[in-house]
Amino acid sequence: MGKIIAIVEHKNGTITESSFELCRAAKEIGAAMGCGAAAAVFSNDDSMAKEISKYIGEVFSVVDAGLASFTPEGYAQAVKALAGAQDVKGVLIAHSYNGIDFAAKAAMALGAGIVSNCNKAHVEGGVLILTRNIYNGKIQEDKKVKTGKFVATFEKGAYSPEAAGSAGTVVNVAVSMGDLKRKIIGIVETMAGSIDITQAKVIVTGGRGVKDGDKYKEMIIPLAKKLGGEYAATRPVVDSGWVEPSRQVGQSGKTVTPDLYIAAGVSGSIQHIAGMKGSQCIVAINKDPEAPIFNIATYGIVGDLFEVIPAMMDKLG
Repeated sequence: MGKIIAIVEHKNGTITESSFELCRAAKEIGAAMGCGAAAAVFSNDDSMAKEISKYIGEVFSVVDAGLASFTPEGYAQAVKALAGAQDVKGVLIAHSYNGIDFAAKAAMALGAGIVSNCNKAHVEGGVLILTRNIYNGKIQEDKKVKTGKFVATFEKGAYSPEAAGSAGTVVNVAVSMGDLKRKIIGIVETMAGSIDITQAKVIVTGGRGVKDGDKYKEMIIPLAKKLGGEYAATRPVVDSGWVEPSRQVGQSGKTVTPDLYIAAGVSGSIQHIAGMKGSQCIVAINKDPEAPIFNIATYGIVGDLFEVIPAMMDKLG
């Protein structure tokens, strides 16, 4: 029986949230296609393989010194080695910077078709159909998988991760790494010490409606801290220098999927929505009742944020 494999993404020894989402995607797609589901961890030890096995029944641990750091060539070789040891039907990869970097190479190594930036998957008549955004999210298109094997990248938030269960089986897969064209000699954090807002459960975002940097600091940051969350911003706010680029949400910034996302003074451009539409609960505060952000909001507050946020702070105590 063929398998649908979720490639586990990790950074500094920590598994990313997208990887847990991919485990669920692999199980659902595998069940619909009559295939098995498994995850694969590429690293220089098997510690993360044991951790991810709590979310999926079978995990393949591909260990080699050449996989200590991510390289697209190394990951593509690891996928090929895995396919040589197992009957791989499909490979699921996070639509992240690293995922995009090696997905096409993995598809070439497998002789597979590839569909990128997917957000849904379903099976009709035994054929897998993948849905993805095009034209900056204005249109969604369906792609039928007609190749024997496939590679798909999924955007963050496409699936909700399941709770951890009992540990599954970890299977070691041997790999003989060839010469890598790219060698990592060191990693320099461009924004050392910055917060990774993609891991936040609560995010409060300020848009141009906040008016200026001082008011952003007076309104947005205190509310975020009161809620135990992180503050973020739209691109115009970042471009104006009110907040650091690492906190930008949107197509040219970060994609976030918190439990609660509060958008204050955010109009709701397509580019911004692309980065936060996967949030579990969206609360929009805007004095313009026609603002596009209300189209995707779970709750909408039509009002002046300079009156609404202080009232919220009073209620929170």
